[in-house]
Amino acid sequence: MGADVHDELMGRLARDDEAALDALVGALAPAMLRFARRTLLGDACEAEDVVQEAFVRLWRARHRWRPTASVRTYLFTIVTRLCLNRRRSFLRRPPHGPLPEADGAGDPGDGAPDPERLATSAQLRAALVEELAALPPAQRAAVLLRHEGGLSYQAIAAALDTTAGAVESLLSRARTRLRTRLEGWRAEGNLGGRG
Repeated sequence: MGADVHDELMGRLARDDEAALDALVGALAPAMLRFARRTLLGDACEAEDVVQEAFVRLWRARHRWRPTASVRTYLFTIVTRLCLNRRRSFLRRPPHGPLPEADGAGDPGDGAPDPERLATSAQLRAALVEELAALPPAQRAAVLLRHEGGLSYQAIAAALDTTAGAVESLLSRARTRLRTRLEGWRAEGNLGGRG
């Protein structure tokens, strides 16, 4: 479902079409949930609350909607700000629950799975999740908005209330840190030729 379809659904939503809201939730909520869960360090309940609040806010603002950005960007902006606010409150209390695993860990293929490769893949996912969690909140949000949300630098800038240049800097610093911290995986050849 493309941005044009999302904007069309938003137009219907502005005319109180609840089916349009259901369609937007179906199309955008999964990516928003993945983003929120990772931003909130695996707290699935908090992530669900954040995404639900974003759609409640969208519903409340439906009559005031002015398409200055795509609906996707608008919703990710709301989710980002709600997550960052909740992360600040987490500084006072630690999050509960395990860190999320990367998606796509499912079917290893039709053949018999290679136990060593599966173990290495699980270890790499765990290391990546740990390193993402260790990033400063703004860097983590920028990385997740780019890779989970698929947002442009301009859209990320809007979500983080900064400039596209600052987003580029956040992403560069985050990638440099991740590359450095995960260098051991490369050196040991655990990435299977990826680099």
